[in-house]
Amino acid sequence: MMRWRHPQLAPGDSSGYGLGVFASAPIRKGEVLHVLGGAKVSVGDLVARTLRGEERCDDPLQIGRRTYLVLDDASRLFNHACAPPAGLRKASELFALRDIRAGEQITYDYAMTVAPTDWSMPCQCGSRHCRKIIGDVTTVIPAQRREYERAGAVQRYMRAVQRELDAGTYRIPRYEVLAMAKINAMPGNNR
Repeated sequence: MMRWRHPQLAPGDSSGYGLGVFASAPIRKGEVLHVLGGAKVSVGDLVARTLRGEERCDDPLQIGRRTYLVLDDASRLFNHACAPPAGLRKASELFALRDIRAGEQITYDYAMTVAPTDWSMPCQCGSRHCRKIIGDVTTVIPAQRREYERAGAVQRYMRAVQRELDAGTYRIPRYEVLAMAKINAMPGNNR
């Protein structure tokens, strides 16, 4: 049985994305929905797990420059949307960005959790504001990034990354370039 922090959450079919998480009753803006959990791993461990076929590179949640969460089953069910009703704060606390209606899917913007890198995947969230790609934080338009910042929907580590991006001083770390080169070289990877 899936267990989330908020009692008004339930799994359901998310039309094309498999299972998702939905509000079973109205949820108020600001309420904590879930703290995404799982095993903490380094970027090196994540690459090794991906190369061994134990993990997909697009599933773990980045919670630090070199740290990821291999999400537990309940946390893995929250899908992406380019205009989501929820956001992340602290390291992995999911909260309501606005009032959420009963029956509405609980999603968050994956791009706001990914430091600049050579990674992306297609997006078909169906939002009027869909970016058509889920990438790193630089794929989020500056006005939307500022909206997330005002709402408090920026992870701790991402605040520093965004300051560097805004100042023009951010550089993709060499370990990230090497990690993505290994993953992109995997057989069957079409990127």
